[in-house]
Amino acid sequence: MLPPTPLPSDPAEATAQLRSALINLIQGPTSGDDGAIPREAALGAFRRHLGRIQAHVRDQFEQGLLLGLKAARLQSNLMDGLMAELFAYAGATEAGGGEALRLSMAATGGYGRGVLAPFSDIDLLFITADVAAPADLRVIEFTLYFLWDLGLKVGHATRSVADCLVQARGDATVRTSLLDARPLAGDRALFDEFAVSFKAACREAGAAGYLTAKRAERDVRHRRFGDSPFVVEPNIKEGRGALRDLQTMYWIARYIFGTTSLAELADPAGPSGGIITQHEARLALRSWDFLWTLRFHLHYVAGRAEERLTFDLQPVVGARMGYTRHGRQDGVERFMRHYFLTAREVIRLT
Repeated sequence: MLPPTPLPSDPAEATAQLRSALINLIQGPTSGDDGAIPREAALGAFRRHLGRIQAHVRDQFEQGLLLGLKAARLQSNLMDGLMAELFAYAGATEAGGGEALRLSMAATGGYGRGVLAPFSDIDLLFITADVAAPADLRVIEFTLYFLWDLGLKVGHATRSVADCLVQARGDATVRTSLLDARPLAGDRALFDEFAVSFKAACREAGAAGYLTAKRAERDVRHRRFGDSPFVVEPNIKEGRGALRDLQTMYWIARYIFGTTSLAELADPAGPSGGIITQHEARLALRSWDFLWTLRFHLHYVAGRAEERLTFDLQPVVGARMGYTRHGRQDGVERFMRHYFLTAREVIRLT
């Protein structure tokens, strides 16, 4: 038996491999009389491709070829191709051989920001016309059940453009989710209609209410996961000085200034006028990369979406990240000291 073809890091080339596998199924003995691919055969092809994505990203990361942030972006980019091919297959299966009329599939959450941890949820938004056609709903249902059968955890919402605006107006969490929305497949004109309307609604609502809501949300989260960054078993995603604090800074900056990266906040000619220094921008990026690298190791060691750096995981993760004994200080002590210094820097910045 021949070994599987290596998965290229280039997302377009990787997607082409999946598309080729699906074409082979159409031409093979498993296809129906109408050339349709039976669901089980397609599921096998998508499952193999997903496994290759996961193995490829893990190999690149654990061989030291990628740090956490680049690995998260690679995983997201490779998943984009799988999602686009699945949407096309769902449309061909449930909408009479073409994409469903007036339906757009977008990524939200971390996936919308273009980053995915090894065991992250796949957050999706299906945008429909004001009245969703039956074919639209069939494609959505087919896509979700297929993703669940692939073993993925999926967060999802189905809304019209008008529904998106109504929900965002009354809920800052929904507004944040829509702020991260990124088109994956389907009717691009419908997504663009949503994006223009959403930006206009945000401008009309103003920044004060959103800023107040995000700060209140942050305070509640800190009380829940520890008001101090120096807890002995920190939550590296939700705790104080952790990833969510940096993300909150990013969300507020994006909402107010329209920036898409923290580096833009250090540009005197940019929309913020240089609200942070170049040095602070470098520290933010370094902290972001350290926390993402830590998160990848934590997920791989735990074998699940673990965000809490517990006592039993600290020496294992620290050793994987290269922290060894130095003089009288153990590797795990050096590792946790680096974590706490990073958390302190994030707090100072945010």
